[in-house]
Amino acid sequence: NMSTDLSNWSNFASGKDAPEKKNIKKIIKCDTWSISEILSKAEENRKNDPLDIEWVVTELFGLKIQKTDLGDTTSGFLNQLDDGWCIFVNKYENERRQRFTIAHELGHFLLHKSKPTFEKDFIFFRDNNNNKEEREANDFAAELLMPENYVRDYIAKGNNTIKLLADKFYLSTPAVKYRVYKLGLISEY
Repeated sequence: NMSTDLSNWSNFASGKDAPEKKNIKKIIKCDTWSISEILSKAEENRKNDPLDIEWVVTELFGLKIQKTDLGDTTSGFLNQLDDGWCIFVNKYENERRQRFTIAHELGHFLLHKSKPTFEKDFIFFRDNNNNKEEREANDFAAELLMPENYVRDYIAKGNNTIKLLADKFYLSTPAVKYRVYKLGLISEY
C-alpha cells in the first residue's frame, strides 16, 4: 500500500527527488529556542536514542511531569501551579503515547503559554483535529521527537515501514504516520 509503505523512498532519504512537503515549517520558532536549538542542547547531553523527552522537559525547561489517572479521554494537559509549570500525563496510556503527549504539551508551553486558558488535550490522532493550536503542538512534538534528518537516515538504513520507524523512535504508529505524512512521505493519513 503506497499510503504507508516507505520502501520506495531511498531517493528521498538520500536527498534526491524529495517530495513536496505538506505545510510544515522547517523549524518552528518558540519564544526561547527553535526546535533545532532544543535538539542541539539535547544532543549535547544525549545518553541514548531515542530523544529523552522527559529530560528535555525537566532539565532544559524546568517543567515538572506528573503521571496520573486522567480518565479514558484525556492524554495530558499543561497547567501552571504555584511552584511552576507542570505537564500532567495519563499514566494508563502506553509509554510511547506518553512520550508524544509530553512533547505535545511542551509545544503548548513554548508556543501558547501566553494564552489565558488551556484545554485538556484529548487522545491524539483519533480524529482530524482542526484546532490550530493542537495542530501546532502536534507538529512541534512530531518534529522534536522525529527530526527529518533522523527519519531520512532510518529509512535509508532499511527502517522503511511505519512500524519499524515507530520502534526506532519509541513512539506510537499513529504518531509516526502523522510525521511521515507531514513530511510528504506517504500520500494519506
